[in-house]
Amino acid sequence: MSDGESGGRGGFRTDLGFVLAAAGSAVGLGNIWKFPYITGEYGGGAFVLIYLACIALVGLPLLYAEMIIGRRGGKDVLDSMSALTAHAGTPGKLATWGVGLLAVGSGLFILSFYAVVAGWAVHFVAISVGLAAADASGSEATFTALAGNGGLSAWWHTIFMGLVVFVVAGGVQSGIERACKILMPALMTILLILLAYVGITGGLGASLAFLFRPDFSKVSGEAILEALGHAFFTLSLGMGAMVTYGSYLQSDRHVVRDQLAVAFLDTAIALVAGLVIFAVVFSMGAEPGAGPGLVFITLPDLFARIPGGAFVALAFFVLLVVAAWSSGISLLEVVVALGIDRFGWSRRTAAIGIGVLIWALGLPSAFSGEFLDFMDNLTTRYMLPIGGFLIALSAGWLLGKEDREAGFTALPGGGAILAVGWTFTIRFVTPALVLLVILNGLGLF
Repeated sequence: MSDGESGGRGGFRTDLGFVLAAAGSAVGLGNIWKFPYITGEYGGGAFVLIYLACIALVGLPLLYAEMIIGRRGGKDVLDSMSALTAHAGTPGKLATWGVGLLAVGSGLFILSFYAVVAGWAVHFVAISVGLAAADASGSEATFTALAGNGGLSAWWHTIFMGLVVFVVAGGVQSGIERACKILMPALMTILLILLAYVGITGGLGASLAFLFRPDFSKVSGEAILEALGHAFFTLSLGMGAMVTYGSYLQSDRHVVRDQLAVAFLDTAIALVAGLVIFAVVFSMGAEPGAGPGLVFITLPDLFARIPGGAFVALAFFVLLVVAAWSSGISLLEVVVALGIDRFGWSRRTAAIGIGVLIWALGLPSAFSGEFLDFMDNLTTRYMLPIGGFLIALSAGWLLGKEDREAGFTALPGGGAILAVGWTFTIRFVTPALVLLVILNGLGLF
């Protein structure tokens, strides 16, 4: 029987399967509708340099911390933390429950509203293939009607949650790994096809200038905080996803290499998506916007006016759905792993039962944009950064030296220098920078 059928934990069959699954977790809607815009808004190439520095100081240290906690703990986020920090007494217990509850809560809450937004993308795929009708007045009217129709949003929310549950119920190898080995190459193929299209039809030069021409006059404290926040959120940190996926690794040997591969894929996909999006925008003389308005209003109107626009629209919205699907899988898996490890549930029971719970939690977001915004702010401004802050402190101060440095020992020379550098960063630099993210989210800057 497969690991999904037997109810066992299972594990990734290959390193490539792990990298694609972890990258799928990191690559989501934010890569496509937020990162390209803030890159252009805050100085293009200058912002990219700042962002890469933030990845080095926050993203990579935390990514390694989560992966190694999962790998060495070998269980869900709560049980892995408990196993590795038990020797620390009361601080270990507090960190365990803080990280565990925030991770599980984040998985439940984020997926509940994320599935609603992803459902909107599924609706636009349906429009692209003629299974749903667009409003004759244009994309703004189409999106307004969709977002304002709770029943319709709930319908597509249900479809998307069904897709996520289907994969997670299949197990780690037969479900998650197999799906991500299809979804991530498909995502990258679609992106490259779209990049070739805009290279032929025009707008790519303006897009390259918008994203990469350094404009240091736009670099400010606000730009640095934006880069810092996005470096944290883009890698799915603070929600236990990388702890959970790390627990399915078969050895410590490639943790450092794999984290670099995940961060590279996440950043590369975001930048290529930006090149495609803004090439379309600039080729039609439009102004770039941000957020759902860019994806669901500006771009569909532009697609209708460009050569081969029907194909481009279909490819783009399939791309969105694939990105959201791979992220949704990791969010559900965080909670499912807890049900399997802590309560002994079968994988199928955990996936379906927790999936239904998340679906129900998402219904208020489907019927109320204000509630969706509330859940978004609750998780991204408070739960995730606090969870990441606690993980940094736990990895730096509570884990034993052998567990902390396990991923470095396979490197040349035992990775001693890198281990010392990482330990210093995760103990002092990363917590301080994540604290800035928290304070910025609270509006104190």
